[in-house]
Amino acid sequence: MNRDLLKTPVRVREAKGVRNGRAIKSATPASVRDVNRSIILSLIRVHEPISRVELSDRTGIFRSSVSAIVDELVGESLVIEQRATPKGRGRVPVNLFLNPKGFRVLGISIRPFQTSVAASGLTGGFEETVSFATPREPAGLLKELGKAVRGIGWPGNGFHEIGISVPGMVNAETGEILTVPSLREYADFPIAREVSSLLGAPASAENDCNLAALAEMWLNESEVAGVHDFVLVQIGDVGVGAGLIIGNELYGGHDHTWVGEFGHMIVQPDGKQCSCGRRGCWELYVSDRATWNRYDADKPYSPDRIEDLIRLAAGGDATARRALGATAEYLSLGITNIVMGLNPQRIVLAGEITKAWGLIGQTVESAYAPDRIRFQVYPARFGPEALALRGSVILALRRVFAPPKLG
Repeated sequence: MNRDLLKTPVRVREAKGVRNGRAIKSATPASVRDVNRSIILSLIRVHEPISRVELSDRTGIFRSSVSAIVDELVGESLVIEQRATPKGRGRVPVNLFLNPKGFRVLGISIRPFQTSVAASGLTGGFEETVSFATPREPAGLLKELGKAVRGIGWPGNGFHEIGISVPGMVNAETGEILTVPSLREYADFPIAREVSSLLGAPASAENDCNLAALAEMWLNESEVAGVHDFVLVQIGDVGVGAGLIIGNELYGGHDHTWVGEFGHMIVQPDGKQCSCGRRGCWELYVSDRATWNRYDADKPYSPDRIEDLIRLAAGGDATARRALGATAEYLSLGITNIVMGLNPQRIVLAGEITKAWGLIGQTVESAYAPDRIRFQVYPARFGPEALALRGSVILALRRVFAPPKLG
């Protein structure tokens, strides 16, 4: 049996008796079934096509129990069956797949300049997408969202869940935006509640870097490769964000409001003044603007500048290479601090800077690497915008796949 599956939490009920002042709790038959259902559905997602026999072999769950749960999932239109192609003698297995139309969700990614919306099914793939310029105030966002969603089939084909990616601090439990530096009018806006009211489906909101990490876990090979703990570090125009996956779960901090603000890790105590009020924060030295300013401080930074700089460096421009080299050393400094503190299986680096990986990768992994401690840094497979939108879809799908919670 896969021992990692034993770590899945189960719903519990209070049993009679008290130990150390706390009620003793035990799993119920229903909670065990709920756990097994979550395990089976998740395995189908990761390993499809897969048969009932394979599910039983992978999990150690009795075949009769697997069949009962699969029948339930088929009955709910979450899973579809398809007979495999015959290969010689013997019984032809029936393969199981997720039903891409079985649980429709909506993903919304709010970015400083553009908001994107994607309709998706159970597999997480995009059915339709639409984008519009991000309004500077929440009322305008709701108005544009209504137009966009009607254009992709709502309300005729309603959605079961909605996920929202926000480029700032969010209370993930309440769905309220706390602050967005690039969209100041969005502060204290209950976005999940308002979007849910507008579109008629439950909505959840989360920080974009957290969702980028979630997307990297779901849509990359990490689950199949057995990577359960990693940190995604996202380098932006002027800031740095991060998402933490610990034990295959997105870590949200004790109050689900903010976590992974490594951009405000001090690397130069007497360094530049940061917007947070302190000096020498990491993001002041590794952001795209910082990299550009090392190349040409006389020309104002704009988002397309970093691509220009990378092209120049790839073409042999010595000044561009020095600018990227300095960024690579600062990246190594911060990343090794994260590695020393958290000991993740890997670091995933996201952002435009990854387009220069061939030039900076070795320095990032070695410049400040401690003796006898080896770690790997992987460039993200998608850019920040794509990761945020994919993450918003996965946020909307989590209720289907998540194991039952304690209590």
